[in-house]
Amino acid sequence: MTDLVSSGFGEFDRLAVLYRRTRELLDAVSTHGQLPSGGSEVLATETLPHVEDMEQGFKIWLRAGQAALDELRVLVSRAGLVSLEPNSPAEQRAALIEAIQKLSGAGGERELVPAPGRRLAALELARLTFALLPTTPPAAVHFPVGLRTYADIAPPRSAAELAERIEELERSLWHIAAGRPARLSDGRYRRTYGFFDTAARISNSGFLPS
Repeated sequence: MTDLVSSGFGEFDRLAVLYRRTRELLDAVSTHGQLPSGGSEVLATETLPHVEDMEQGFKIWLRAGQAALDELRVLVSRAGLVSLEPNSPAEQRAALIEAIQKLSGAGGERELVPAPGRRLAALELARLTFALLPTTPPAAVHFPVGLRTYADIAPPRSAAELAERIEELERSLWHIAAGRPARLSDGRYRRTYGFFDTAARISNSGFLPS
């Protein structure tokens, strides 16, 4: 494998190594049907915490104006928050905005917490990866079956779709870390593989355009 090029930023370089290691583990799963020794620990202690950072970054990033009323309902419901049924659309939106603010840490009681830069960086790198995934050149597609393309994997088009794709990454990785076999015909597994394949490719040049 090509040596990684240092970006000059330690956190990005750490993520570049993480993306490459995760893609290599998914390669092993695709070829042998299971993770190599120590692979589950890497996914559980390194990759999945990074995906959790994406989820937390999403909650910080999300603002009510970036989602329609129906999307706000879906996002709040997915987070497990149960809201009362206000009488008017304006009251509904206000209640949902308040719930979103609670999710993102805005409003209400506050406490001093570390700066959210790492989580926001995780989200922004995920958004970049999702956007570039369908443009991956055929020679850079490593998924072992099917056409050499990810052109059919569209990037998320809304806040709700972005949340769903991040959750899909988390579910897929947990299944693999738990030793459940991955089916190469499973679209969810292919999207997860493609995400880390693309992330490893773009981080190989220190997140600079190739």
